[in-house]
Amino acid sequence: MEDLTSITDHLRLLGDPTRLRVLHLLKLEELTVGELAASLSQGQSTISAHLARLREAGLVLDRRDGTRAYYRWNAIAAESDGPSFWDLCDGRLSGDSTLIADRDRMEQVVLARQQGSWLDRAAGSLDRRYVPGRSFESLALAFASLLDLGDCIDMGSGDGALLEWLVPASKSLVCLDNHAGMVESGQQRIAAGKYETAKFLLGDMHDPPLEPSSADTVLFVQSLQYAAKPALALAAATRILRPGGRCLVLTLGPHGDRRISTEYGHLHGGFAVPKLRKLLQSADLEVVRCDRVGHDSRSPQLPIVLAVALRP
Repeated sequence: MEDLTSITDHLRLLGDPTRLRVLHLLKLEELTVGELAASLSQGQSTISAHLARLREAGLVLDRRDGTRAYYRWNAIAAESDGPSFWDLCDGRLSGDSTLIADRDRMEQVVLARQQGSWLDRAAGSLDRRYVPGRSFESLALAFASLLDLGDCIDMGSGDGALLEWLVPASKSLVCLDNHAGMVESGQQRIAAGKYETAKFLLGDMHDPPLEPSSADTVLFVQSLQYAAKPALALAAATRILRPGGRCLVLTLGPHGDRRISTEYGHLHGGFAVPKLRKLLQSADLEVVRCDRVGHDSRSPQLPIVLAVALRP
């Protein structure tokens, strides 16, 4: 049974507004001195002094995490050491405007801590981590919005899997493929997506049914390996490009994987950088870049080559 002195000491301890605010927050969240100071808009030295009193009374516990100390409400001690007065204070003051503001600031402080903790863990490994919202599709759409492809031709387009990214970046888009099924599926994609500036043509990339000097950009996106005569396909690109127009080739580097070539119907087992550069130059195109740019993420991790060239 407590005596008069212990009861008055307890009342004196809890009679300070700042200590009540500290306890109110520590009942909700484990916090450091700095986080409490930010939540209460007070100096850290002031908060440290109050925490020392509360810890001495057994109402607060601390936990070390490296160089940091986290403080939390000691519910067991509070219940055995005068819960009635604390419950009365906390219950009646929970709607107080000062405590509401404290809680709001604390939520922001904790949110910043959680974000900082994730950033600490992710630093140096963002390329290998899942980041909410950072998908291939979202990045491609974002960067496509910055492009200006003008009148664009997608050689060997397949069924138009790239429509979603190419249409916003193009003034007009012609998807050319020599497979009737691909063209039919592509036309359905156009209708479903209401891509009014795009159309499909059934034709051969070696001799496309397009007017000379009618395009600003010609794309070979993993399609040059299907060309029986790559030099002829690139010469056709030169013919339909306007002066200053661009030809982009994204293709496989040499890989020697016959299974891939057979399964996907490739006529070429990839293009070495020097060979592709020579093919572009032979088509009277001015090579801006021609480099290996990495490899597939999936096994067998095929090498990838990117080339950009201009029609003089």
